[in-house]
Amino acid sequence: MNNLFVLMAVKTSSGDELPDLLFWPIFALFIALFAFMFLMYLRKRAPKTIGICIYVAIGLCIVATIVCISLIGKYYVDNIKNDGYYSPYFKNAPLYISAVVLIGAVIGLTFLLGRKENFKFDSRSVAFGAVCIAMSFALSYVRLFKLPQGGSVTLASLLPLMLFSYIFGVKKGLLVGLIYGVLQAIQDPYIIHPVQFLLDYPIAFSAIGLSGAFAKFYVFKKLPQVSLLLGGIMASVLRFMAHFLSGVCAFGAYAHDAGQNIYIYSLGYNSFVFVDIAIVLAVGMLLFSSKAFMNEVVYKQRARVASDGIASAEVGNSEQSEVISKNDNVEES
Repeated sequence: MNNLFVLMAVKTSSGDELPDLLFWPIFALFIALFAFMFLMYLRKRAPKTIGICIYVAIGLCIVATIVCISLIGKYYVDNIKNDGYYSPYFKNAPLYISAVVLIGAVIGLTFLLGRKENFKFDSRSVAFGAVCIAMSFALSYVRLFKLPQGGSVTLASLLPLMLFSYIFGVKKGLLVGLIYGVLQAIQDPYIIHPVQFLLDYPIAFSAIGLSGAFAKFYVFKKLPQVSLLLGGIMASVLRFMAHFLSGVCAFGAYAHDAGQNIYIYSLGYNSFVFVDIAIVLAVGMLLFSSKAFMNEVVYKQRARVASDGIASAEVGNSEQSEVISKNDNVEES
């Protein structure tokens, strides 16, 4: 295959590469998503003008997604559909059903667990989100080990995303996780089918946005470690399901090569997710056990968000008063 730009490659059994041109629409999707988050902050300054820009950004996201899916689909038809390696074990219908079910599950849980949250961004949440994405991306290069067909165990690379969700809520966390998932597709792609791409990248990492689902539950007010643990486990299970179903439906050839049942193979291969999240939760619980960290980073940020009028209704006046008294007398909302 004649490649013009050596930017990303996925090997098939015949040694072909995924067309490098796919880099640009994925990169455009990343930029459009990030622009959408930034425009949500600017909207309150010029509602009409920025509102138009937001619709343009949404349109660009849709166009970039369609182009990505189309190019990956063309690659699948040209190189995978009748290749005699992946194709005999490919499960098209279950792959589509899996994607629809998981998208519904992630979105449904986001609106259920974050039903009292809003989707307004301020300068603090935009800046914090950008920093968390950058930190997670940088930490993703610190790999303890990397698997041959994609996936790796890193040094707590998802912790910044989980921290963002914990402070700003699952609705904003979903968008930040989605942006990071698209960025992962640029950094370390292993793509053979459009729906497999959705499962392994946007869907899998969007689920990390649910890590803060239990952050503002009153029952965990004095046990932030437990709320982080529960949210992290739920998010990692959803991420694991995305990778597991992708493995079962799209990568059955590897199980055949290993002489194993496809479900057992995918279960074992994708168990790296739990090793990765165990490291994240271990580091996160150490941080959340520090009163100084909780006061200065988590509670103070949450109190400031509340003072700007964008906090969840679950952060009640009693909690705000307690937080403010502990954190340099932040102005009561």
